[in-house]
Amino acid sequence: MIPDEELSKQVQMLTDPDPSVRRAAAEALGDSDERAIYPLIKALHDENTGVQDAAMRSLTAIGGEVTAYMAIPLLREGPFLRNTARIILRQIGRHSVPLLRPLFADKDDDIRTFAVDLVADIGWCDYPQDIVRLLETDPNQNTRTAAARALGLLDYREGLPALLAALKDNEWVCFSALESLALMRDESSVDAVLALLGNPSETLRYAAIETLGKIGSRRSSDMLIARLPKASDMEKTSLIRSLVQIGVTPAMAEVADLLVEMYRSGDWDDRLIALTGLRDLKYGRAVPTILDIAGSLEPSDPDSEERLAAVKTALAKFGCGPLLSEFINDPEAGFRSQVIAVEVIGQLRCADAVPTLIKILEGDLREVRRAAVLALAGMPGEETLRVLRKCVDDRDGHVRNAALSVLGRMRDQDSFDHLLRHLDVENYKDVLEVNVQALLQIDSRRLFAGLAALAPAIREIIARSTSDADMLLTLSQEQDVNVRVAALSNLNRVQDGRGQQRLTEALGDSDPEVRKTAVIALGSMNLGPATYKKALADTDMWVRLYAVRALGDSMNPDAAKAVIPLLYDREPPVVLSAIDALVQLGNSEAVTLSALQNHANEQVRERIAQIMEQTC
Repeated sequence: MIPDEELSKQVQMLTDPDPSVRRAAAEALGDSDERAIYPLIKALHDENTGVQDAAMRSLTAIGGEVTAYMAIPLLREGPFLRNTARIILRQIGRHSVPLLRPLFADKDDDIRTFAVDLVADIGWCDYPQDIVRLLETDPNQNTRTAAARALGLLDYREGLPALLAALKDNEWVCFSALESLALMRDESSVDAVLALLGNPSETLRYAAIETLGKIGSRRSSDMLIARLPKASDMEKTSLIRSLVQIGVTPAMAEVADLLVEMYRSGDWDDRLIALTGLRDLKYGRAVPTILDIAGSLEPSDPDSEERLAAVKTALAKFGCGPLLSEFINDPEAGFRSQVIAVEVIGQLRCADAVPTLIKILEGDLREVRRAAVLALAGMPGEETLRVLRKCVDDRDGHVRNAALSVLGRMRDQDSFDHLLRHLDVENYKDVLEVNVQALLQIDSRRLFAGLAALAPAIREIIARSTSDADMLLTLSQEQDVNVRVAALSNLNRVQDGRGQQRLTEALGDSDPEVRKTAVIALGSMNLGPATYKKALADTDMWVRLYAVRALGDSMNPDAAKAVIPLLYDREPPVVLSAIDALVQLGNSEAVTLSALQNHANEQVRERIAQIMEQTC
């Protein structure tokens, strides 16, 4: 909140000759209160667009009923100020709604329309019956159109009779009423919407058909199907779209072809509807088209994941026939489309497709080959395992990674020795990690027995990957520091007391990194202050720092006594951690009473001042 003196200064700066100064003042007033509203309203009239924009954003930030009250008169101004007022009122939200009610009786048609539109956009209203009255009696068609739209967005079910009556109003009002009925999806409105199928306006008929699809009632399906033979191509597409949404895909001539065309040329909303229809009909000839277009999905598009899932669901309905395998073997098929086909084969576990998947592994497309390996995971057999073992030595790291992961999940004992030997030749660390995880999944005891023969880098990966208590305790005694650190960082997983004992012993290790790791791991166990006595006096700054943090996180009331001496540590980071730990422990008084206000380190002095201000 801006202090009073600063508020007056910023208001005065709104009249500065320099637009940049006025803009900065308008921005600063966004942190003020109701006293800044009127000056900011005046600033909306500024000749500089930057000042106008800053004023609008600040008014929105201040918000509240007073801001809304002051913004409403702007609805009667020119286009810019009118639109600005609408943005402000919309952003203020519910506080605006009570002030908009009197505008429903305004003599100006536009004002009534603006008021109803704003209530609809805000999405809340405690006087929806007034909107019903406007729909039923207002002389202006734009206001009635806005009222029909608002009832749907507010989901005001008591307004349903008025919406049904509005279907006999002029075309624009009727359109809005149909949109609202589609949102409400009330089955009682079906007959009134069906009556519009005889309307002479082609546009209204299409809108009625679309509404019936969104309502989704099977009561309308017979009448829609009856219209199909005599409908024009455009209307036929609209009818089929709605029938699919209702859940009735007619097995009639041309329907499948029209759905394929809808999928090929429509937007993704239409494509998802078409997919549902093609899935219901199991129209195999659509598979290449479905895959081709799905392969064009951009992975970075946030909507792609949902669309791809819909494609796979539809394709899965076609089952394990030859369609997917034939597509994969098509040399013209794009690699992304092939990947989708392979993934569906894997999802369906199509054993007949195993030869096709094996053949793919001889190709050059990395992503397709990797997908084939993952698909084979669901189709175990001696031939599959032989191929997967061979893939462990593949030229491509991604394929090796996939094969190792699959063999681990399969827990294939016969692959253990081959995977163990592969540890000595693998160049990529991420693949090595998957290799180790696979060996642990297949036989962790056997891997434990051979630990001594493995390179330190491999033992380090094992220490980071395993949850086996005996293995972690053994690796925590390793001579190699990196292995010890990796094992100790996971010892908090050991719940039988041995983990805590070993971590406590490690506080006396000769290597500071090991001691630090032990303190951090002990910290997750929520132990008492006695555990950290040695660490609090450690020669390494980081060991002391993490010991203090662990005591702060413990919320143990006895911990404060152990932390207070660290307020006078020689290293500022430790001092700062001690301050924060004591605040966590509810001992701010110990901090404020200390002599740290004159500490040599600026950060420490600032932190003390901040705490003293908060506790005043």
